[in-house]
Amino acid sequence: MKRRLRRKVEINGPLGQTPSVYATITDLPDELVEKIVEDLDDNGSICRLSLTCKRLHFLVLPTFFSRNKLENLQNGFFHCHHPVPELLEATRTALFIRNLSTCTFYFTPGIEQVISDTSSLRGLLARIPPVGEILLGLPEYIRCLYGPQGVRTMAKWGREFLKLLETIAKSGCRDLRLLDPISHLPNYFTPNTLYVTIPPPAKPTGTKARGTRNSGGIRAHPHLTGMSTIQILSPRLFQPFFIGWIIDMLEMNRESLVCIHLNVTSISPDLLSRISESMNLPVVQEVKISSRFNLVWEGLCSFLNRHPSITSLYLDGILPVNDPQIPNPPVILPYLTQLTAISPIVTLLLQHRNRVPFLSSVHVLRNGWKAPSKSDPLPAIASHAHISSLQLSNILVGDICSTLRRHIHEDRSTRIITSLVHIRSVILDQSIKSTNATTLTVKRWLYLFPYLEHVSLSFCLLDARLKLSDEERLGVVNEFATQFAADRPTMKTLSVRCVLTVNLDDLRRMPGFKDTLSVGSRKSNRVLNKKECTCK
Repeated sequence: MKRRLRRKVEINGPLGQTPSVYATITDLPDELVEKIVEDLDDNGSICRLSLTCKRLHFLVLPTFFSRNKLENLQNGFFHCHHPVPELLEATRTALFIRNLSTCTFYFTPGIEQVISDTSSLRGLLARIPPVGEILLGLPEYIRCLYGPQGVRTMAKWGREFLKLLETIAKSGCRDLRLLDPISHLPNYFTPNTLYVTIPPPAKPTGTKARGTRNSGGIRAHPHLTGMSTIQILSPRLFQPFFIGWIIDMLEMNRESLVCIHLNVTSISPDLLSRISESMNLPVVQEVKISSRFNLVWEGLCSFLNRHPSITSLYLDGILPVNDPQIPNPPVILPYLTQLTAISPIVTLLLQHRNRVPFLSSVHVLRNGWKAPSKSDPLPAIASHAHISSLQLSNILVGDICSTLRRHIHEDRSTRIITSLVHIRSVILDQSIKSTNATTLTVKRWLYLFPYLEHVSLSFCLLDARLKLSDEERLGVVNEFATQFAADRPTMKTLSVRCVLTVNLDDLRRMPGFKDTLSVGSRKSNRVLNKKECTCK
């Protein structure tokens, strides 16, 4: 009764009207409160309003999240790419957010909001149960923090972000991914100016030293459960502020890590060797280490032989030591099934027989490199009859057709290609259009594989013309598929990137298939015979 009296104030009207009563927003129906919140433009006022009482908290915040396109929070999904300043703080204080299965968050460019969001995200992860998958996109401005002018800002941001990483380490996260800013596009032609000059210790410190400072940065604390996946795909994290945390994370999760992805573009070869020496992951299965520039990895063979459990290996821009006086030890990977690397790495791993007995898929990257005959991976691939899938890709520059022509020419004397009778699937990925690409070259090279079943090509390998309609592209693909279906009875599918996939068995069953081929086949044979005479 006293509370009701305190809320009521009687006033006398000018004409002796009946007394009226003042009411607060808490006395309004839910529909009116929601209408008021929808009309408010100030997110800060909405967040403060949600802190006044429990009823408004559960009524106002869902409307706030819906306005900012975060409608799956109660279902355990948090995905935000362009957060408003108050959004993450509201998420941290939302009592109805009790469990998240995934968290994806890209930081904004502003330094003050980044620091505030970092603190709020740390508070959210510390309050709720472990989040299974966490993906963080780094702020845009960290690209400018490697000069003297950025040292102070880096220290201010780095301390907060390192606290967040330590909270994640203790929270029980299973899958952690750290990415570059969402708006950042890699520039392959920009010189590498991000080399680290302060190396970490040769061996990670023990548990007694964790929580102390050293040349590698602040050490992370032990966590409740081990991570299975760590992906550090932003090379800007490989600098002194975070190197110590990276090494400790790999060490503390050594018994549970199944997958590691590291983008080491910004580090020196010596630092890469230091980091690899600290890795001893007995159950790791997928290893992906990439660099934008060719990086010589001195401890590559030692690292691979310490991890025989690897089933998928991806090494982009990584080179082995090329010293004739230092022989490379044979690498034994008994469970490896997929290999993606540039040619010297492929040749190194396949030069000995029975070292990779389960390897079935090989992807040769061509990062602007023209392979001399001594480092050509195809002879090594030919010596492993268990390899059934072959892919050739050029990443930056280069022409796949020039490589195919050389193989066609060499096949007359060395028989390299014709020994690849075990290949069932071929993928040719010409990412950059080349004026030297010809359908004839591609077809003659594919005809050297007698038991092909699946072929995937980039469209520019069939037709180098830039401006073609969808109908014209479809005609080019159908013409190539029709001829291929007739000449190769074992072929099952032909895929052309961004165009379509043709089932050749269905094509053969179409009425009039043989009649359609009669003219085209004779014309194709005349062109091939003329080309062979020219080569001779």
